Amino acid sequence: MRELRGFWKHIGILLVGAWVVLVIYTSLVGAWHPVIQGSIFLNFALALVFLYTPMSKTKWRAEPPSFLNKFLFGRKDSPAVLDVFMVIASIVVCGYVLLNWEEITRQRWMYQPYELVFSAILGIMLLEGTRRTTGNIIPTLVLAFLAYALFGSIIPGSFGHPGFPLLEVLYHYYMMTEGYWGMLTDLTSRVIAVFLLLGPILFATGVGDTFMNLARFFGGRISGGAGQIAVISSACFGTLSGSAVANVATTGTFTIPTMKKLGYRPELAGAIEASASSGGQIMPPIMGVGAFVMAEMLGIPYLYVCVAAIIPALIYFFGVGAGVFFAAKKYGLGKVPPELMPKAREVFALGHMINLLIPIGILIYILVLLLPPQLAAVMALLAAIATFLIVGLLSPGQLWKRIQTIGGALSTGTITALATLMVMAVCVQMAVSLVSLTGLAVKMSEAIMTLAGVNVLLALVATMVMIMILGMGMPTTAAYIIGAAVLGSTLMGLEIKGISAHMFIFYYSVLGNISPPVCVAVYTAVTISGGNWLRMAFIAMSLCMGAYLIPFTFVFYPALLMQGEPINIIYTTLTAMMGVLFLSAGLFGYFLKPTNILERLFFIAGGLLLFKPGLSTDFVGYALIATGITMQKLRRTPVKPQPEFEVKTK
Repeated sequence: MRELRGFWKHIGILLVGAWVVLVIYTSLVGAWHPVIQGSIFLNFALALVFLYTPMSKTKWRAEPPSFLNKFLFGRKDSPAVLDVFMVIASIVVCGYVLLNWEEITRQRWMYQPYELVFSAILGIMLLEGTRRTTGNIIPTLVLAFLAYALFGSIIPGSFGHPGFPLLEVLYHYYMMTEGYWGMLTDLTSRVIAVFLLLGPILFATGVGDTFMNLARFFGGRISGGAGQIAVISSACFGTLSGSAVANVATTGTFTIPTMKKLGYRPELAGAIEASASSGGQIMPPIMGVGAFVMAEMLGIPYLYVCVAAIIPALIYFFGVGAGVFFAAKKYGLGKVPPELMPKAREVFALGHMINLLIPIGILIYILVLLLPPQLAAVMALLAAIATFLIVGLLSPGQLWKRIQTIGGALSTGTITALATLMVMAVCVQMAVSLVSLTGLAVKMSEAIMTLAGVNVLLALVATMVMIMILGMGMPTTAAYIIGAAVLGSTLMGLEIKGISAHMFIFYYSVLGNISPPVCVAVYTAVTISGGNWLRMAFIAMSLCMGAYLIPFTFVFYPALLMQGEPINIIYTTLTAMMGVLFLSAGLFGYFLKPTNILERLFFIAGGLLLFKPGLSTDFVGYALIATGITMQKLRRTPVKPQPEFEVKTK
């Protein structure tokens, strides 16, 4: 990212400041019409992306730059000529929509030729802006959907269709509310935007440090303490950041070196951080931005999504923590040394607790009242800023320094998170709108229903594979949105509850972050820890093996999503947790002591059976587990640790 200077720095500050004010204002008093708010916010996003993100990550650094470099790539402190043209173009095409939004929303199939030119220009800028910020995969996928819309007539079989002229697609994008200005654009500008500012503010005001100290204070006292710190801190950080990669990059810089220092091999250290960071996106109350989309698609309050996610999130982190515990016991990795543990008076200092509890408490309280989530977020944001500036006897110099900290956090959140997501969301909206236009969702539904006619489980496995392929190559939010648009109604057509179907898709969108071959969370972790990325990915999958299975459980048994009678919810939850516990024991080869092959098989088989609640499966599962435990107690022969998970001891 560029570090603008001089005139361009002032332009950047002006854009960021104006956009932050608009986000806070519309969150407090209410959003404008979706086309108005969407066009304004997208204009800000495109301008900031083209000003701060160069076309190439390497060529813009050339010194002295050639004329071609100045035109295409710019310099490290100023945008390229082409970038300035794109900023001007974004003002024109978005400004036109803003000035003519009433005609656009009312008229049908009445347009001027230049309006379709504007549509094409905006589409190209969205593809290029997304490519610059998130890589090639999403633009490539959008272009694939576009090709499917244009050339459907040459596709044989049931997936073929008559095809749509390019002019009709361009009109659909720009002049109808189902295109660029559709649900994702509206949701991002109306709800998600303020949450993307809340996370950086909470980090800047010390909430992130408090989370880390709490994780060290509690997690460091358990066997495998350094790994448990990673699990707890990543659960807390992940719900704020909403990105597995950002979570690894943030918490991993502390947790991974600490684990390696205390005896963990690089692959195990990185795998723990990658798996825990990925799960942060399913941890309430914020859960990343995908949960807002889920609430919007299902037409339910956001709080209901949070409540449904509580038990699966706890089981996810219980499974990761159990894997860390068993690996640590097996290889003699103990607790964190006392000299590395924070003192209670430091962790629970009044100032730290105020900065943490007031904004988070306000956020949860307003969500519980079922008021708009954007109102909860903006009130929490303002409360976090106020407590940070008020708590403590501050000198004028200290107060000014804190104001600068707040400004820096808002600037970073706006440029790196909000602008990036806004452009990406509208780009993904291009694909989602074509799913509806071409009837692809119906065709996919028919294919899945055909599999379901053979076996519902087979249909779910096929859905899981497709969603994980999406999740491997793009951010969780984008993977979930496209997956839900294409397959959400299909799963509900199998008489699966809406919340279960969408949570199923969301879960596997998250798990794509650690699943080879494109496991972006693992790739991020390996840059910090070193080691073999493929071995790290397999260890991460072992840590999350329960998470790969839990979605099948809550699809058939919605009690895990807080659906049903309390006694049934409690029984199903406890059974699933026992299944995760003994599955981890079998995979990592330790329970009371290191296991032999037969004991591992008993624990794995018993754990798997407990994922299907029912008297018969539970009885057999517990019998197998009891057999494994009995064998461990009676066996005296030591078992040497398996080399694939071996770590160096202190």
